[in-house]
Amino acid sequence: MQNSLLIQAIPYEDESPISFLLRTTKLNAHSSIFNLVGKENYQSIIKESLNYHLADDARFSLVLNALNIDSDYSCLAFERSGPTNRSPRTIGAIEFPHELLELNNLRYCPLCLSEKAYLRKLWMLKPIYACPIHSCFLIDSCPNCENPITSKTGIQNSACCGFELRKAPIREAKSIETIYWFIDVLNFNSNKLFKEFASCWKAFNEFFKFDRSNTNLKIFLQVYEYFHNPEISALKLSARINARSAYSHPRIQLLPFLKYERFFKKHIKVVEENVDEYKISENSISRKLRNHDIKRILKVSRFELEKLIENDYLKLGKSEHYHGNISSIDIERFLIGLISREESTLDTKIEIPINHSNLGLKEIATNLDINYETARKLAKMGWFDSVHNSNDIGTIKKYSKEKVQEFRNKYMLVASLAKQLRANPTNLVEKLSALDITPIHGPHIDSTPINIFLKKSVQDIGSNDLDMIHHYSTRTGRPEDKLELPAKSMDYYSLKDAARHLEISPNKVAVLVQKGILKKDLNNCLSIQVQASSLLNIKKKLNNEEYIPYLDAANQLNCPINWMKKYWCETGFLNIEDLVYWKLIHKHELIKVLKLKKEFLTGAEASSILGMRHSHITNLQNQGLVKPFYFGKTESKIRLFRKEDILKLKYSKENIPI
Repeated sequence: MQNSLLIQAIPYEDESPISFLLRTTKLNAHSSIFNLVGKENYQSIIKESLNYHLADDARFSLVLNALNIDSDYSCLAFERSGPTNRSPRTIGAIEFPHELLELNNLRYCPLCLSEKAYLRKLWMLKPIYACPIHSCFLIDSCPNCENPITSKTGIQNSACCGFELRKAPIREAKSIETIYWFIDVLNFNSNKLFKEFASCWKAFNEFFKFDRSNTNLKIFLQVYEYFHNPEISALKLSARINARSAYSHPRIQLLPFLKYERFFKKHIKVVEENVDEYKISENSISRKLRNHDIKRILKVSRFELEKLIENDYLKLGKSEHYHGNISSIDIERFLIGLISREESTLDTKIEIPINHSNLGLKEIATNLDINYETARKLAKMGWFDSVHNSNDIGTIKKYSKEKVQEFRNKYMLVASLAKQLRANPTNLVEKLSALDITPIHGPHIDSTPINIFLKKSVQDIGSNDLDMIHHYSTRTGRPEDKLELPAKSMDYYSLKDAARHLEISPNKVAVLVQKGILKKDLNNCLSIQVQASSLLNIKKKLNNEEYIPYLDAANQLNCPINWMKKYWCETGFLNIEDLVYWKLIHKHELIKVLKLKKEFLTGAEASSILGMRHSHITNLQNQGLVKPFYFGKTESKIRLFRKEDILKLKYSKENIPI
């Protein structure tokens, strides 16, 4: 039997589901949500939904149904993208992993709570560690008794000591720009970008669990650094792993990052280049590892690992006694060579059918006279078609012999050319550029990590030709840290120097060039050179007082970013100056909107003043009780209501049927 509430709370647009239920509980004089729902209903809800968190729309809908509350309110909760309780939640077009949701304790901003006593849905996101409106840290425990704030606490007072939560001391968050950046990531609606963010969060979260220092703030700052200063991020990770070298092998410590290796290749490389020697000692920490983790640590395939276990190369005893968990100490013994590697060499012990018409990486390296790592990079870039057949178990990749030969006939690597000419490979590309010979692929052309020449363009070059070159352009050196025309090229900046002036990464500068926001030198094939005039133009816009950042404009309009876009941008009132990493609004356009808002209200604002749901303003309109006004400079129009009419309605003594 469904409950019949004496008083039904009206939810705020940005309210969390637990907040709505807590307010409903208080309005109906119940001591807890459990008592509000009733024992029988509560047990039924738990039985029907394995997910015990009320943030889940499936379970929240069951609670609403038990209380006979409008099912439309289920939008307060997060929708699941899949059938299980571990499926990501959806926020717009983004799939938000449940690991990034704060589902146990409640958090709040004292200043927001003083303004309106309800919990914001945004506070449930772990990266939101501070209030983006008031720039202060969110609070998750009672300042008086230090007990966590839970669903038993309520919204206004601590359940343990009765302390008024809104009176909590304010702690200023000086790094609030990181919050704005995260909100921008959410509004970008890119699942691809957010998957990288979430993977990075989960990796650092697991890494810091090692020493129990994984606070939301600490994790988020590491993620922010990963995106904005990857070089420093990689070096810091290397230092942290070396600091723990007494407890665990670096490859074991790297496991959280190996799980998301496609994002952390640079970090892993830096760690392995700077690793301290590891010795197993009494301080070494043993942990159980599953097969999928061991594969990553040892860089082996499933088949290779099975052979290692089957032949007892890991010294675990016979395979039939192996039950699926291996101690990290045993893996460390193998890593540091305490277990003989000679007898466990996979290439000799694992019998794999060989197709002599195809080549492995070692054979490619020999064929092209290059090192193994260069061969691996070329293969990864897709220069040689990978070959699979029914006999191939998948442990050793093979590549088309025909494609390798085709590459050898047509192309030449700068290292091979330098060896042939007995020249220094470091400046060979620049020297050849002076002869108007440039690579067709390379780091400064299309982000290919290796400089590749057409063989026919360099086949007639001799060492004598190079000896005659005394003056040539280089990519070394940098101008002073001020925006002036460079000395060597009066019109252009390098990617690195442009990045320094814009305080972003060179990769981001390259994106701005790709988008056409920055212009490049079309006559320079050797590298990307940014037009000084286009760089000055973007700097002027960023420093121009006539523009205001997108987020600041939303704050002044007192509306969420997505609503500002719908209400004011799509209707033509505000035009976004989209510079990819900066979104600007012209101040004179914003001033016009603010003047309009002095006289008119949006439907959401009108509903808030009247203390009703957003949809009810349409009912009032249909009944002729309030008149709408439609504005817009495009086909899309915004519906507004005269503020004077809404206030008259609010203070009218007439009973208005809703």
